[in-house]
Amino acid sequence: MATKKVLTTEPKDLSIFNKEVSPSLLAQAIYVYQENSHVGVSKVKTRGEVDFTKKKVYKQKGTGNARHGAKSAPIFVGGGVVFGPRGLKLTPKSLNKKMKIKALLGALSLYNKEKRLSLLDTAAIKDSSTKSALSSLGTDKLGLVHFNEDTKTLKSIGNLDNVVLLSANRLNVYKVVQSPKIVLTPSAYTHLVERLKSVLSTKSK
Repeated sequence: MATKKVLTTEPKDLSIFNKEVSPSLLAQAIYVYQENSHVGVSKVKTRGEVDFTKKKVYKQKGTGNARHGAKSAPIFVGGGVVFGPRGLKLTPKSLNKKMKIKALLGALSLYNKEKRLSLLDTAAIKDSSTKSALSSLGTDKLGLVHFNEDTKTLKSIGNLDNVVLLSANRLNVYKVVQSPKIVLTPSAYTHLVERLKSVLSTKSK
């Protein structure tokens, strides 16, 4: 008896994700999200802040060595650091709403084109068991995009080491590209279509 397919990539389901966007937009969006994820509070000491004696290392001439001043110079072990982080939080980078939506749609479309985007039949995860979830999703590393799913079902899926849970209402291009594959639940698919509708009906540039 044939087993029921849980993952599907049939065109009638995912053909809406077929928009090509500029590679430069995808790169810019990924860069912005990546930069904003850093705390930015690392700090190093310059040669003026290192607590070393200011006495000259050795006399200027007659030693056969290069001329040096204090041991706080960057070339010495324990000396100051040149052009290091200063502990200043930079102004967060940003994208406007349209750019964020186009970048997300472009990433999902690229995954769909490469057969790395799938739909999940959550009804196939019987009794909200982890074993059933493993049978449905397999062992490949992937990101599961969900939206208002049953808590028990999500818990059973979240127990899988190879699956990262992603919320559809907070999904962005950076989170998409961090996963080798993306799987959408039916409710997540519906939410994303609604969220991306402003650019789904327009011609890609």
